[in-house]
Amino acid sequence: MRKRYFQIAPKIRRLVTCMNTCGMKTFASCQGHGFPVRRLLPYVAFMASVHQAQHLARLVREDAESPFPNLYWGWEVTARFNNRFMLCWRLAPVNPRHHWYRYWRKTLDKDFQHLSLLIKSSPR
Repeated sequence: MRKRYFQIAPKIRRLVTCMNTCGMKTFASCQGHGFPVRRLLPYVAFMASVHQAQHLARLVREDAESPFPNLYWGWEVTARFNNRFMLCWRLAPVNPRHHWYRYWRKTLDKDFQHLSLLIKSSPR
């Protein structure tokens, strides 16, 4: 049975809900699929102000550059234009911190949880 467009995959639902309650408007997401984990990586596409997207990008980059990062993967916020040429954003993992993480699904699931905590606890 094909999923309806409005259904959110269970593993990424908490992150999507968090982003929506914190002022971003998500419009597409995927929890990632396949083995190794990199086969189809997860993402959240959303609309937000430049300031909000910049803040989220800063959070994930500061984690990546810290001596003891909390995220298992390097994450990035990228900008694109939608079909109406409105600026939209995409949060997605880029590379795992260790090569074996690409075979361990839990690393992404734990990152979804930690990203939710980062977003909730940061001043807006």
